[in-house]
Amino acid sequence: MSKGARKIQVSFVLGLLLCTAFSGCFGEENVEETIPEISVFEESNVTSIPRGQTFSLEVKSNVEYTIQRPAGTFFIDEFGVFRDAMNMTFEPSVETVDFMVLDTEQTSLEFIIMAGDIIENKTFELIESEELMLVDGRRAYETIDMLTSQYNNRWCASASVHEGGSGYEAAAEAMAAEMWEMGFDHVEVTRYDDAPDQLNVVGYNWGRVNPDEYIVIGGHFDIAYVFTPPGGGTNEGANDDTSGSTVSLEMAQALAQMEFDHTVVAGLWACEEEGLLGTAAYVDHLPENVSVRAYMNFDMVSLNYPIVPLSEPLVGPGGELFSATKYDWTISIAGANEENMNRMHDWVGTIIEEDLAYEPTEANPITWQVAESCASDHCSFFSAGYPTFNFFSPGGDISFWQEWHSPSDTLEFMTAKAGGQEGMESGFNSLVWSSLDLFVRVDNAEDFHGTWKE
Repeated sequence: MSKGARKIQVSFVLGLLLCTAFSGCFGEENVEETIPEISVFEESNVTSIPRGQTFSLEVKSNVEYTIQRPAGTFFIDEFGVFRDAMNMTFEPSVETVDFMVLDTEQTSLEFIIMAGDIIENKTFELIESEELMLVDGRRAYETIDMLTSQYNNRWCASASVHEGGSGYEAAAEAMAAEMWEMGFDHVEVTRYDDAPDQLNVVGYNWGRVNPDEYIVIGGHFDIAYVFTPPGGGTNEGANDDTSGSTVSLEMAQALAQMEFDHTVVAGLWACEEEGLLGTAAYVDHLPENVSVRAYMNFDMVSLNYPIVPLSEPLVGPGGELFSATKYDWTISIAGANEENMNRMHDWVGTIIEEDLAYEPTEANPITWQVAESCASDHCSFFSAGYPTFNFFSPGGDISFWQEWHSPSDTLEFMTAKAGGQEGMESGFNSLVWSSLDLFVRVDNAEDFHGTWKE
């Protein structure tokens, strides 16, 4: 073979190889299309799931699949963070998807699983949880019972007539120890050089993505000292505000164990009764690089949905005649621009009406509104430009004026007005589940901030 012929042959072979590499000279390679196949709980007889617990959906699919969650649940991602997206997509290698099931009043939940053209619907009956839930009104009642029996006279040290604040300080140190036991990353009793009486109890669970953005919950830990108007002061302060401290602690025991994108802060605030001094000091001493994504305040929250006032009058410990027509619950929103306040308002509505499916009546109404007031610790936060939610359910006008800063503000009397311990537990349960739901939405929200950024 001549030298020229060999060149032609080599060129021809190289051409064939290149042609094959770019696929097209000998026709396209036939790629077999994967036919979607999916099975959900194929080998399981699970038909019901308990409220207030985590739940796993077992899925086997040979292609990427998407799950649409029902209202009353959250996805739990691979880091353990609750996600409020309505749909999430998973690779075939993911065969177990976890959810948090809220203590919703819905009777069943329907999950929709989609893979290609295949759609699977799985409906589960909801049943009561035999075990304590992630947050639970029953545990909250144990907490308020403990606080009002072991840690009374929590008068702020800067009050003019008291025992020097020793009762408050002892209770603060005890609750700090409780918070460490809950699993917080850091706990402190604040002792500011320029505000030595503001002994706030604060627990931190650092955020995994944005640790310098705080989501704060809290209620004031001090109670009205002797001679405080209008009722002359109290020893227990069961409603004002041991109830708010109780809700904060019940939330705290769950939040300390969980993962969030933003830092969790749980506070028991000092000296609210003297002018919001504890929270004012806390906000003033925030590190320069820290912002508050939102604050949730609980003040006087003993009696609310689903509790219905007693039909017969009740005589209080001081001989007061109590006869309520309703136990109202209000959630007030402040501290953001119009767009974000509308989002906050919509979140509350979705939580109450869809996620938890509450059905309030004239006897136990639930309302939410955009409204600023400086009646409690949320004022310290929204005055600094941070978004706030204020939970307030004092037990109706009659209860509010009878117990406000009064010796009759006792756990025994509040429990009687709730129709017994079970009633009080149910009211706390509504608060902690609505608050947890709201906390998750704040943690997941994009481009959410207060007026401080503007």
